[in-house]
Amino acid sequence: MNQLEQLTETAPIQSISFKTKLQTGSGRHWLGIGIVAIAGASYGVQSVLAKYAYEGNANVASLLTIRFIGAGLVIWLTIWLLIRRGVRLQVRQPRRKALSFFLLGLIWITNALFYYMGLELLPAGTAALLVFVFPVLIVLWSVLFFNEKLSWTKTIALGLALLGCFLTVDPGTAFMAGATFSWLGALYVFGSAFSNSWYSVLAQHFGKNTNGLIMAGYCIPVTAVCFTLYVSVTGTFRFDMTVAGWICCIAIGILTGFSVFLLLMGINIIGATRSGIVATSEPAVAVLLGALLLDESINAAKLLGGFLIVLAILSLSRKPAEEFAHA
Repeated sequence: MNQLEQLTETAPIQSISFKTKLQTGSGRHWLGIGIVAIAGASYGVQSVLAKYAYEGNANVASLLTIRFIGAGLVIWLTIWLLIRRGVRLQVRQPRRKALSFFLLGLIWITNALFYYMGLELLPAGTAALLVFVFPVLIVLWSVLFFNEKLSWTKTIALGLALLGCFLTVDPGTAFMAGATFSWLGALYVFGSAFSNSWYSVLAQHFGKNTNGLIMAGYCIPVTAVCFTLYVSVTGTFRFDMTVAGWICCIAIGILTGFSVFLLLMGINIIGATRSGIVATSEPAVAVLLGALLLDESINAAKLLGGFLIVLAILSLSRKPAEEFAHA
């Protein structure tokens, strides 16, 4: 299984299979590309919405509680509608597999928590670019712990990703007087990438022969329950958010659920490898909207760094020639 098959803070889960009226061909192919691009762009939009939510007096715990409750409702509503349409989905899972999905839900807490803590301190575009180093980390863990061979392609990709992160952080600017760059924010985002990479590696193992939508249906509610318990016990939920803050938090939750579904649908049409490439629309949208709506600065170093990170992902997503012969 390709490492990018479990892509994303874009949710790293497997594909879903269901019937579609479209016939195989160029039209269907471009439809799949469009669907995945929309899913990736949706995640980029969420980063910007989070900034507005923070301005509306939301905190990280409140935002993530609403996000995962909303996403869970969307996922299970989607499952229910698909079953009503005659799609066969094995909702009930063996106890051992269900427990492994619950564990993934717990790991998802750190993935989301670190990312949105980083968003409090970093521009949306910078955070989105830095977190997208996680596919490269997946390759690194696969080499170190799962006996995968480190090819020249993977070695070059790792080097490109590290250089890209260095340029995206732009340490020269960060050390200038009056610089607003947060190294703590960057550390949080790298923590999210680290967590996401391990989520992906474990999901590949735990999720074999399991529909990705069902897997999400088990994982997301666990994350939602944990955040709900946390804000309930600590009393940290912000009920005094502005109307705009509430709207942004709810929108993020709904978009998360739909993004997961669209990504799974796109993978079913064009495959995981091509979906991994197209999903790089996420950091691109986050950078663009951050500049247009939040007045976030874009300099040559950040653009070059983002380009190198995307280039690293593209190089890892390339299939060997023999795979194309049977595609």
